[in-house]
Amino acid sequence: MRPQNAREFSIAVSDIVRSYIEQAFELTATHRTTEEFLRDLLEFPHAALARHRALLSEFLHQCDLVKFAGMSLTLADMESLHHSACDFVRTTGRPEETAQTLTAAAPHRGGHTAHDSLPST
Repeated sequence: MRPQNAREFSIAVSDIVRSYIEQAFELTATHRTTEEFLRDLLEFPHAALARHRALLSEFLHQCDLVKFAGMSLTLADMESLHHSACDFVRTTGRPEETAQTLTAAAPHRGGHTAHDSLPST
C-alpha cells in the first residue's frame, strides 16, 4: 500500500471483493461495470448483500475513481478501502465456515488469527 501505486491497489482490492462475491453468492460481479453490478444487486435476494449495497456502492465507486479517473489516494484512504473490504468479507462470510476456518487456523498461528488480510479462496 503506497500512494504511488493507488491505481494498482484499487484494481486489486476491487477484483478481490468482486471475486469473493461471485464465489460466495453466485452473483456475477467481475467483468461488469459497477452500475451493472449494483443494478443486478437490487434484484438479488441475498439479505447480507442487500444490507451492504450502499457500502459496496461507495467502495466500488471509490475504486473506479482511482482506476478510471486517475484520482489519487493517501495511505489512510488505501487503509480505509482495505479495512472496508475485510469487514465486508468477514460480515458476509458463512458463520459455520468462518468458525471452522478460524478454529483450524488458530493452532498454526500461535492461537491468534490474522485480521489484516482477506481470506484466501
